[in-house]
Amino acid sequence: MTSTNRSIFAIACVALFGVVGCSRPGSPTDPTASNALTPGATITGIVNGGGTPSTSSSPGVRSAGMTVTIDGTELSAALDGSGAFTLSGVPSGDAKLRFNGGNVSATAVLAGVRADQLIEIQVSLNGATATIVNELRSSKVQLCHRSDGQGYHLIDVSVSAEPAHRAHGDGEIGDPVPGTLTKVFNSNCEPAGRGVNIEKLTNGQDADDAPGPSITVGAPITWTYIVTNTGLVPLTGIAVVDNKGVAVNCGLQTTLAVGASMTCTATGIAVLGPYTNIGTVTASSSAGARTDSDPSHYLGVAVVDDGDSVKVSLCHREGNGSYHLINVSINAEPAHRAHGDGKPGESVPSQPGMIFGSSCAVIATP
Repeated sequence: MTSTNRSIFAIACVALFGVVGCSRPGSPTDPTASNALTPGATITGIVNGGGTPSTSSSPGVRSAGMTVTIDGTELSAALDGSGAFTLSGVPSGDAKLRFNGGNVSATAVLAGVRADQLIEIQVSLNGATATIVNELRSSKVQLCHRSDGQGYHLIDVSVSAEPAHRAHGDGEIGDPVPGTLTKVFNSNCEPAGRGVNIEKLTNGQDADDAPGPSITVGAPITWTYIVTNTGLVPLTGIAVVDNKGVAVNCGLQTTLAVGASMTCTATGIAVLGPYTNIGTVTASSSAGARTDSDPSHYLGVAVVDDGDSVKVSLCHREGNGSYHLINVSINAEPAHRAHGDGKPGESVPSQPGMIFGSSCAVIATP
């Protein structure tokens, strides 16, 4: 395709879609085009360089309702005011394009069409003559395309354009929806549940956010993993693991009916300071593999019994604003907290985004 013809094609795309270069190699396909995938190739075209096609050989005579069809199929599309059209689901083989409208009845043949292709053409049309003057073919991929304020819809893009679309926030069916941890694109490009959900608890608390419950160092911990089938088909081969290597016990259960839940457990001993672990479930289904993850937190705190009173460790604020670790009685803890003290792993008062480290150093939130 020459640089002049590429410019004509780009101008036509602007008129049609409002997106510069919407059909050039390596650039995103039009975000609003109605080209949802069906099996078969996708053909997009611009007639007469984006000008309205003539209905006869007489200058100035224009078409008010021209269509393009594929002979031997029911595929048909109307040319818009910019002379553009899109045909999806074109079968493999030679495609005979027939242009009709007004005094025009002309055909042009695209040879060797393949079902996996995205084909972009420019057509010169005048009276009974239709000529394909430029043609660009590329492999295509189907993506759920994000339209600002309009959700997602399915489009065809060239493989070379895929990275730009993914950077824009697009994804394939089954991919995670950008900005979420629990949603994937379903077959209609709607954000949907992953088909399985896991909720992880620490000593009965859903501690997704730090610091979580305070647990005395050396005390026992029970982690609970509740797995639910949130999809529309049964789950099999269910397995639950923890990223910190603790042994998760689900008994003998490895299947879940639609809407059913199961509970797995793991145990450990609390250690000093902030602690995070993540539970992950994987499963199989007739709709494909399913997975989900959920984090949990706790804060391990040291408690000292010196024979006089039970004490708790706190990061104590000095007059110069620094902190150091001290032991105070539990009865004195409220007064110290009012003074600005806190436990290791907790947020530092009046310092957003900062927490106390295990030695009471003020550090950024992990």
